[in-house]
Amino acid sequence: MTRHTTRLSRRGRAAVAAAAVLIPLAAASPALAGAPARPGTAATTAAAAAASARPAGSHAPAALTGATPAAEAPGRVDQLGGVPVVTAGADAVTTTFRATLPDGVTGPVSAQLAFAPDQLPPGGYTSDRVAAHLHATCAVDGGAYQPCAWTGGVGAEDPVGDYLRLELPQAPAATQITYSVRISADAPTLPADTVLTGWAELTDGGGAVLADGVAQLRYSVGPVAADHRAQLYAVDRGGVLWRYEGTGRSATPFLPRQRVGAGWDAYTSVVPLGGTDAAGQGDVVARDKAGVLWYYRHSGDAAQPFLPRVRVGGGWNIYTALSGTGQTAVDLRSGLAGDLVARDANGVLWYYQWTGEAGRPFAPRTKVGAGWNAYDALSVYGNGIVARDTHGVLWSYSHSGVSGPGSDPFLPPVKVGAFWQQFTALSGVLVGDDLVNGLAARSSSGGLWLYGAKPGSPQIPGKGTVIGGGWNIYTVLF
Repeated sequence: MTRHTTRLSRRGRAAVAAAAVLIPLAAASPALAGAPARPGTAATTAAAAAASARPAGSHAPAALTGATPAAEAPGRVDQLGGVPVVTAGADAVTTTFRATLPDGVTGPVSAQLAFAPDQLPPGGYTSDRVAAHLHATCAVDGGAYQPCAWTGGVGAEDPVGDYLRLELPQAPAATQITYSVRISADAPTLPADTVLTGWAELTDGGGAVLADGVAQLRYSVGPVAADHRAQLYAVDRGGVLWRYEGTGRSATPFLPRQRVGAGWDAYTSVVPLGGTDAAGQGDVVARDKAGVLWYYRHSGDAAQPFLPRVRVGGGWNIYTALSGTGQTAVDLRSGLAGDLVARDANGVLWYYQWTGEAGRPFAPRTKVGAGWNAYDALSVYGNGIVARDTHGVLWSYSHSGVSGPGSDPFLPPVKVGAFWQQFTALSGVLVGDDLVNGLAARSSSGGLWLYGAKPGSPQIPGKGTVIGGGWNIYTVLF
């Protein structure tokens, strides 16, 4: 940095700009490597902002007494070893600052790191909220580590009071002072990978700046736990089952596909009973060409996600559509499967309640009602199902929470929207880092779309995002 020619107080001094840089998650959809390719995507980068002044009217930390700085130019602060990467939920990382002070400084010296709040993302991520999820211990000149506090504020009279700040320990004045700072972060600190750029500053008891320099840290959301990430399955025309492990991130929702096994072209229908996740949880049923229904219990192993199949029974060719009825994320993590509905050729829908017994997974069927031939597609979605009518209108049926003879397992349908006839396959999936409801839809041109839940209405699919093309190589998605 450029050294100042006079010793200035903090008030009105120009400083290094605070700039946030969102780290691109991927240059192209990694879910599609070795399979359908995302068309023509490229990574985007965010440039750092130009330098700007510290807010006028800022004040030093609580004044220290006894410091007698010389009237020389301020010193400098250097951050050693590059930008530290603070990964959410991981062990603390250490960054070191070396301050060089002007000759003749005496008395105690205070120090802090500060980052402007306009770097923080919208949505309530104020400096005080972020500070509550950051932790640090600090050591001076190789001494013992001691807690040092992150602070922040909103609407403070002192503009620096709104900054995200870390107060470093007081230290006796010396030609050089070395601060070692260990920083860790909780998982919900920030919603995306972010670089924070600010300043490190040493001041005397009157608030005059003795040394300053650039301070940076990179926050990484880190890997999302497997049981908080979805898994999408696809069967190709050769009968090979592939799995797409979710990332927990909306920008690149799936990793490159992984082979599960062959022989899945033996089935005319494969449907999940509820959600499936990257930890190998979630059950499915599959009907073979002879009309035999098979039950695949989850294994808990993502690479081989299903235990050996169990025969449910024959005669299932009487049904023209099958669908699971969904489950909550809590049910999925608890190993609880959803129930099953089946529509016969006359349009009557039948309900099969899950028993929890591997050898007899479903109770005897109960009648739901007639008229279901009005729909040409059924799919599990969230804690219920979606149904597309022959005019292309999609309807959502939420689970009523009741079952058994004479009861209706679904609440009245809610209209989602029109123009869903463009899709040749629908399958409920779980999305994001907390497995919220989602719907995968493949268009007639082979494009795959992912619909998250509508805000405030978890049983209604919301805005769709295209994932990539080429998905017509698959005959089944679930």
